[in-house]
Parts: sequence; structure tokens; C-alpha cells
Amino acid sequence: MITFLSVALLIYGSMHLYALGKVWMVFPHSFGLTLALTLTGIVLTLSPLIVWFLERQSWHRTTVSTAWVSYTWMGYLFLFLCIGLLFDLGHALTTLLNFKWPLNESLAFRTVGLLALATLGYGFVEARRIQVEEINITTPKLASGRVTIAQISDLHLGIMLGDRFLDRVIGKLREIKPDIVVATGDIVDGQGDDLEALARHFHSYTPPLGAFAVTGNHEYYAGLENSLSFLRNAGFTVLRGESAKAGGIVLVGVDDPNALSSGQQARLDTSKAPASVTASDFIVLLKHQPVVGSDTPFDLQLSGHIHGGQIFPFVYLTRLTYGVHTGLTELADGRRLYVSRGAGTWGPPIRLFAAPEITLITITSVNK
Repeated sequence: MITFLSVALLIYGSMHLYALGKVWMVFPHSFGLTLALTLTGIVLTLSPLIVWFLERQSWHRTTVSTAWVSYTWMGYLFLFLCIGLLFDLGHALTTLLNFKWPLNESLAFRTVGLLALATLGYGFVEARRIQVEEINITTPKLASGRVTIAQISDLHLGIMLGDRFLDRVIGKLREIKPDIVVATGDIVDGQGDDLEALARHFHSYTPPLGAFAVTGNHEYYAGLENSLSFLRNAGFTVLRGESAKAGGIVLVGVDDPNALSSGQQARLDTSKAPASVTASDFIVLLKHQPVVGSDTPFDLQLSGHIHGGQIFPFVYLTRLTYGVHTGLTELADGRRLYVSRGAGTWGPPIRLFAAPEITLITITSVNK
């Protein structure tokens, strides 16, 4: 944990060094400016830790305000860095090719700053436009004819996202009226709030065939017992290395492996869960991280975790890390993997070219 924190602060501090260095180059140099930029960089770099400290003190309003400022700035800084580096590359290429770069330092700084601000605004709007992605699957294994499943994932309920956001999510569920609702992890965030009150929002829609959930890594950051209590109070049956039958299909759930690194108890062995499942059953595996294993049989795996990258171009990093893309993937052995972009945000309250989603999966028998 200390190593991760040190690396994260080093990277974040370097981002501030780049951005504030641009400020220093534009304005007249002075000791006062240098001191002000240095102190600003230190405070902003440490701001996520300040949010964490305030949350632990139960100073709700101060925590919320500080979190919004801190994480909105984080998003702006990342966009400023990406756009700024593109401008730096353009400047370097024109110099290499003996062309004149049309922007001086001051104009380039202002242009990059405004573009980053405009992109931030777009990302803020995109993060609030939840889409319903529909996929259709046919199988000879379903005897009941047709069943619909709504997958929600990565809501990250807590300080940044609360009542209004959750009402939008549940409003979408009421619109599409699925038979079953499944939650594939990170429904709550590490920085929690009044989870009991939030859980009651789910009572406004009760799927006829039940609601099922598995843990994600943030359920452990928020405290496993608190997270499990929230999910159960919200009406979910939490599958922890267990299975359940609903609507003619079998749902199998597994804990997120991050529980091991957090020192909390995890149920990762699903070998007993499908023990009563026959070869003719259609198995839906609920697993937070989009890692396909050989230990659990399934026909369709539903995962989340990667947010579709959340902010472009992080999508390429998630593909490199997990070797999968969001959406439906047909695996070589005939099984299917669906990776949701999730509905919420983590860190910066924006999304860029990774719109939030709720997934509606319709499974239909080919015999009907």
C-alpha cells in the first residue's frame, strides 16, 4: 500500500510540475510566484489524502466540497497534460521540419487551458447521460423461452455520487423493466456516506425474478461488512462463491480477489457453486474484473471494473492490462464475455468517450 501510494503521489506530483511549470514560463519570474506555485503544487498533489482525512473525521459537508474541488481539478489537470503534450509534440515537429510554430508560450498556454476546460465540461455532461446498451443472446439451454437481465456496475456510491445519481440509475431500470437485476461490483465507494439511506432507493424497483450482486474491490475499501449490509438492505442476494437459479438460468458469483490484498476474507473458490448445475443449464457468471478463468464453467460472464477507460485515452491502458475491450466478446470456446463501462465515475466526475451504461441482456431460447 505504501509503495502504491508513493508511486501515485510521484506521478500526480509530476503532472503538477508540468502544468505549473507552464504557468511559471508564461508569467514574469519572481520569488513570490515560485513560492506560490510550489505551495499550490504541494497542496493539490496531497488533496486526495486531505479528502481521505476529512472523510475519516466525519466532516460531511467539508469532505464533499473538498472532494468535488480535488477530483474535478484532477480531471482538468489530466486533460491539460494530454492536450499540452500534443501541442509540445506539434511544436517539436515543426521545429524539426524547419517550420515556424504559430503560437508563442502565452498563447499556447491559454489555448491548451481553454481546450482542457471545454473538454472537462463535455466530460461532465457525458458522465450524466446514462445509456442503455442492449445485447441479445440465443441458446438451446433456456427452457423458459426468454429472460431479461439488467447489469449495473461501478456506481461508486458515496461522497461524489449519491441520491440524484442513484435515482437516474433506478429510473432507467424502471424504464426497461428487467426480469433480473445483477450488480457486478463497486456499487459503493471507498469513501462512504449514509449507505443505509441510499439502499432504500433501490426499493422503488423490485425485479420480478430477483436482484443479485457480487463484490468489487471498492466494497472492500469501504469495509466488507458495511458493503454487504448495504447490498442486502438494497434487496440484493450477494453471491460469494455461490449460485442461484432464476428465470431458467443459473447465476454464479465470486468475490473480487482484491480482498486478499486488503486482508479481508474472500470467497474465490466457485468449484462448489455449480456442483448441482447440469450441462443443459445456461450459466451466467458474475465477476467484477474481466478476467476469464478456467476454474468456473459459464456460458456468459458479466464483468465491469475498467469503466471503458473512463477518460480517453485510458481505454488503451485498460486493454493492455486486461487484454479485453468493453462490450460483448465471443470467446474461442463459444462462451461469451460482456464487459460493462459501468454507470458511475471514480476520481474525476467526468467521462470522455466512455459513456456510462446500464446493460439489458435478453436471453432467448432457440427452441421457442
